Amino acid sequence: MGPLKEATNVFDGPIIHCFCRFSGITCEMLEGVTTSLKDVQENFLKLVCKETILVGHSLENDLLALKISHESVIDTALLYKHPRGGSYKTALRVLAKRFLSREIQQSDVGHDSIEDAKAAMELALLKIRNGPDFGSPPSFLRRKLPTVLSECGKISSFIDNVSIIKRYASESTHAIPVSSDDEALLKAMKEAKNDRIHFIWTQFSELNSYFKKQAEDVERMNGQLAELISLLTCQKKSAKRKGIKCIMTSELKNILSRMNDRVHRLYSALPQNTMFIICTGHGDIAIVNRLRKMLTEQTATTLCREKLVKVLEELQAQAEVALCFVGVKN
Repeated sequence: MGPLKEATNVFDGPIIHCFCRFSGITCEMLEGVTTSLKDVQENFLKLVCKETILVGHSLENDLLALKISHESVIDTALLYKHPRGGSYKTALRVLAKRFLSREIQQSDVGHDSIEDAKAAMELALLKIRNGPDFGSPPSFLRRKLPTVLSECGKISSFIDNVSIIKRYASESTHAIPVSSDDEALLKAMKEAKNDRIHFIWTQFSELNSYFKKQAEDVERMNGQLAELISLLTCQKKSAKRKGIKCIMTSELKNILSRMNDRVHRLYSALPQNTMFIICTGHGDIAIVNRLRKMLTEQTATTLCREKLVKVLEELQAQAEVALCFVGVKN
């Protein structure tokens, strides 16, 4: 582990930015270092043979930087499936907190590569020791909520766009397709008056549509990415600690104001003793998906790709954070 750590502290060509916010490497560490990428590759091959099993988290990024291909890899980003499935990956610090009960990557001076490596190794050993199903999302998360409610003798109404209804509604559900937030509000208020309905689901999607529109604006997207990259530096007041703030435009303020009004009107229409649950769900995944597409299509240089990967990790970690408010009307 030591020699590999030393090797990754050097780069080919001039150092544009140490990016110690993530690397943990300072410019002082690189003073007088003349090791080239070729030297790093040679040292790597002295330690790693064909049969060696590499263990890490999102190792494709490390191997891409080293310009090395290796067959035997245990990647904890793939080993521990994200609850949403697909290409989603859970951050290493989230896995460490959940399964190892410890906080990592909390330092102001950047990631500790040994700390990350130990966490990945322990997570891999947990999986090997406890079997392939260890750490997988509980089976009930894969079941449709209306089906669970129906089995308990409860009738539910799903009010959303057609694609969501097709994905989550069941035969026992009152499926009500809508095309706007105002329509969703009116339908939900009407269903709330039906004594036979025990559970009502609806979604106000104007905010998500706004984020999607912003992500599709290429010029604005590039400007935002440049700003985010500049934020992710080795300053003491790092972007990770403060979070990447959303730019509050007048359009966004109006959207949030309308959403607040709809929530208030829906709550006012509920009968007494109704439990009212507000879930924010995921954060801004539009920009996350856009970044993934950019990386998949390889529309950036190697240098830009490395920076975009770091921005993607930060934005994805923020998008995974959700809020939930619960209250009983009385």
